[in-house]
Amino acid sequence: MFGLSRVPVRSSSLLRLSRIQQLRSLFIQTQETPNENALKFIPNGATILPSPQTPTVEIDGIKDALQKSELAFKLLSINNKCISSILLGYDFLTVVKKTGPEMSNGKVQDWSVLKPQIFSILTEHIAMGRPVLTEKYYDQLAERLASEKEMQMNEEDEFAEEGSEEDEVQDLIMELLTTRIQPAIQEDGGDIKFIRYEPDSGTVYLKLIGACKSCSSSEVTLKNGIEEMLKYYIDEVKAVEQIVEDVPKEDVTDESQSPVDKVKQRSEFDEVPPAL
Repeated sequence: MFGLSRVPVRSSSLLRLSRIQQLRSLFIQTQETPNENALKFIPNGATILPSPQTPTVEIDGIKDALQKSELAFKLLSINNKCISSILLGYDFLTVVKKTGPEMSNGKVQDWSVLKPQIFSILTEHIAMGRPVLTEKYYDQLAERLASEKEMQMNEEDEFAEEGSEEDEVQDLIMELLTTRIQPAIQEDGGDIKFIRYEPDSGTVYLKLIGACKSCSSSEVTLKNGIEEMLKYYIDEVKAVEQIVEDVPKEDVTDESQSPVDKVKQRSEFDEVPPAL
């Protein structure tokens, strides 16, 4: 009996030791974004989403977090619910805080106050080995991705038979978004979602999320960066429009320097293809 009683104690001790070692090796880096109200958190040695193929997940508000993520729920609950939204990426997390008019007391919370709390919640969640996404939402996400993949395969089969020019253009748009544009946007703590392409007008409709959503430089990024690049490589594309939600005017923040501005400072020749 004495031998049996030692087993759970030892297991518990080993588990605590494992968590302590993980806490010691975990280092969370912060990175500023063009949006002064958004901060990117990068946990070195750990990931946020299950795989690089998992699309970024934006969470707006407590109700949304209840359905999608326990971690996001904890973050959105700190300091009188001063966090506006959370963007979950494979190896990063972007926290967007509320502006003064959104707060009941009219005061914007300083990052020096929020960062220690975010570090604590994020570190504890990762060290405990808890999943970031709820099981129900993860299943819904996996089902949606499987459905989209099946739909894409069916469209590719139809394209092979019919040779639709519209489908070819959309494939080119998706390829550019995935390989050239998304990485640059995610580097600044945001992401971009393809909504649709209208061949009659040559218009591509996109949605910016995360740090990009409430930043005044988003329109500059969209028109001077994304639109120029798509038009440069794809003749059929004539314009790019952003699908926006109803965001109060006060939510739009001043930008320090947009991704487009950074590239323009390095670019010396007009002949160079547009870049983000």
